[in-house]
Amino acid sequence: MSRYSQITWYNTPLFHLLKDPSGDVGRYLYKRGLSIQAAARAKVGKRTGALAASIGISMETTLAGQQMLVGSRLDYAYMRHQGTRPHIITANKPGGHLRFSNTGRVVYARSVMHPGTRPNKYLSSFLYMVR
Repeated sequence: MSRYSQITWYNTPLFHLLKDPSGDVGRYLYKRGLSIQAAARAKVGKRTGALAASIGISMETTLAGQQMLVGSRLDYAYMRHQGTRPHIITANKPGGHLRFSNTGRVVYARSVMHPGTRPNKYLSSFLYMVR
């Protein structure tokens, strides 16, 4: 005779607990995702506010359970997060010029040297701090 009793899995309650967005795990992930989203929007900086406004959250069900994605689909969001090295910016059109203002006067140039940007870890710095 076995010392252990038989374990019966009830798939519907287990699915609701682990994989349903309205279950306990889903509600916890959503709450944590909202906290990370709010903290990232506060830290990202507000030159125009477009990047902060584009930070969103989405929930996906995977084979292992659920995952919460927090981020932005803007093309410069990754460069803002990781930073850039110094690089040359040139005009797109052949024979074209770049136009910008420097100390109140308009300047035209074929290329300029961008000094690069420091990284702003507005997403990853809050992953372990937000509860």
